[in-house]
Amino acid sequence: MSPRPYRSKRQRPCDQCRERKLGCQTDGGIPCQRCRSADLHCTFDNPPPKRIRRESLATDSRGKQSPHVAASACHDDSLLTSWDDPAAQPSHFASRGTSVSQVGGVQQHQHQHHQQQQHAEFNIPPPPPVEGVSPAVSGHLVNVGRSATQFVQSLDQLEGFSAQLFGASAESDPWLLRHCSFDDTGVKCFYKVHFRNAGGVPTTEKIPVHFMVTADDLSAAVKQETKINGGDATREELTRLVPHEYGQRLVSLFVKYVFPALPIISRSQLGLTPSCQIPEPWALDRTPVHLLAAIYASALPFAAHDDYLCVLNTYNAPPVGQLWRMVYELLAEEIHTPHLATLQAALLYLHKPVDETRTSVADSPYIWSLVGSIVGLASSLGLHIECRMWGIPAWEKRLRRRLWWAVYAEDKWRSLLLGRPAYIHHEEWDVSELDSADFVHQSRGASSSSSAIHQVNSPEMEVPFRYLVDLSRIAEDIYSSFYTLRASQYLSERFSGSHDTGRPLLEKLNSWYSSLPESFRLPNWSKSVSGLAPYPTSIHFAYLILVIFIYRAMLRPMARSSSPPLIFDLDEMPTTTTDASALAAEDYCIFDFADVPEIGSFPAVELSDDHGTGETTLNAAERCASIVISFTRRLTASDFTGFWFSWSRVGFATVSNFTMLLLVQAPNADRAVKGKHLVDSWLRVLRCQSQSFPMMKLGLTRLDAMHWAGLAQTFVLPQHVQDVINDVDK
Repeated sequence: MSPRPYRSKRQRPCDQCRERKLGCQTDGGIPCQRCRSADLHCTFDNPPPKRIRRESLATDSRGKQSPHVAASACHDDSLLTSWDDPAAQPSHFASRGTSVSQVGGVQQHQHQHHQQQQHAEFNIPPPPPVEGVSPAVSGHLVNVGRSATQFVQSLDQLEGFSAQLFGASAESDPWLLRHCSFDDTGVKCFYKVHFRNAGGVPTTEKIPVHFMVTADDLSAAVKQETKINGGDATREELTRLVPHEYGQRLVSLFVKYVFPALPIISRSQLGLTPSCQIPEPWALDRTPVHLLAAIYASALPFAAHDDYLCVLNTYNAPPVGQLWRMVYELLAEEIHTPHLATLQAALLYLHKPVDETRTSVADSPYIWSLVGSIVGLASSLGLHIECRMWGIPAWEKRLRRRLWWAVYAEDKWRSLLLGRPAYIHHEEWDVSELDSADFVHQSRGASSSSSAIHQVNSPEMEVPFRYLVDLSRIAEDIYSSFYTLRASQYLSERFSGSHDTGRPLLEKLNSWYSSLPESFRLPNWSKSVSGLAPYPTSIHFAYLILVIFIYRAMLRPMARSSSPPLIFDLDEMPTTTTDASALAAEDYCIFDFADVPEIGSFPAVELSDDHGTGETTLNAAERCASIVISFTRRLTASDFTGFWFSWSRVGFATVSNFTMLLLVQAPNADRAVKGKHLVDSWLRVLRCQSQSFPMMKLGLTRLDAMHWAGLAQTFVLPQHVQDVINDVDK
């Protein structure tokens, strides 16, 4: 059964497709194909409005210019384009190597588009479309001089231009720009700074979305200001470091080992197909240098899995440091004219492995600042807005959505692990949850003349990241419920409130775990990934870390803090030598802290309460620590060779902190014995496993430092905890 014709009077399009001015195909039944893929309600409730007669658009009874004529005059703004500046010509808005008709897959419009391209090339404003009549919606004024259709065109691949979003409160009001007379690619041309309508919006509860498209040469001077002098960040240098025959293999390794955890590249744009995961040299040549260098550097740790690269690296040190330096230098320059490749490279740079000499040192504040820059870049590119209805290629929609969720995950995990207020707020984004359509591997037929498109779903490439994203949303809930400034102030002294807050969060984690495929669950996870990249390993560890953060918060009110010390300012103390002044100074100089009260009032919550809540919470917290220790002890070499998120390093240090908390806050001698056993067990596991997995060394350093200084000297301990420590040390 062939698709029914769009705008058929007998078989009119559904409400959603008509509102977006898109084709409606119901060959598979209701809902239509587009609503089914976008998970929208497919309805036929609203009849199409009556078309306005063309003659009525000429002039009204008072001789005023019609909207149609006004739209034609608006096109004259494109005359501002300079004859001497080809980069400012509207014709350059075509995507690299792709005509609008090819991108849109609408062959019948190719002749019309070619005529409009000729107008653009000769700097003649194109005539307004004959059928460019947009119906009034709910009595509101609409611009009837703009094209009723819009061709698909990339926002990212505009040669010589970069696009940034006009936000709702931007200096150019999106509700004003919606009245612009855009051409059939959604562009309104001015001189070097143009407006681009995203297409597909506004619709119900969706705002107008417009981008400012700016010529790159306008930022040439400021790019020089941040350019790192003396660098060799060029394509020639990259090719010298990594020849194509090596680079092709590294890209293949990246897709196999990194992509499932960070699906932030477009496989179709790299020329990859489901049957061929090695890119052609032309695909490498058209990939931006900073992104290609980041892909190479991210894949080099997995070179041992490639027979050819493994032998090569045996005799030649891989240029990992040089590649990451190249990425950094180019990011500092390209961030002024960003594309999706800029964000992709920045995300990979955020996850670059820590140098062996720095594995025991915590990340500097630069990392959190870099996360902020990445979030800011993502919002400038408009990634936080749902794009499925936009007039951009399908591959770009999928990539933008995956990139947004990757940025979201970074923000939420690092916010929780570092204890920083998140950059991303719930009210400021509306991207829907990822589904299988976001991981479709799309490739065209082998024949260049063939327009057939093959789509292949690859569950092994989508499952790990989607489960991580689900965990990231729970991480956000844990931080907002327990660890914001206000929540911490309120709940840290209220055990009942902390318990009631933690229970639904634990239930969310249990539901998440129940949603895992059977092969991903403990204790089967190690079998399911044997010989392959152990993505479930890092995701299981992330899950256990979230459980720890819940119990860590629930333990806070179970013990009281020491009284804060008195504060003295030596600069404010009296300097006279009179007796009265000397007495006053002596009163100020109370530096003997022997009288500072110890934590002797354990516990703040009685373990023998009516419901046994305190006892149950401590039992669960100790069991949680025991599970994490057992999990880490069971990790093998195959688990360590896979991709791990760089923030996992902080996670191991978090476990060290949690085991020490169970010891220091132990409410009685029996609990202190259990706490000491957990600390010692975790210390032994870290000493052994960190030899194979340096990412654990930060957690080991934290525990070693406390033992080096002495636990009794590091903490103010209750007597029963001191007795347990002393008995063990004897």
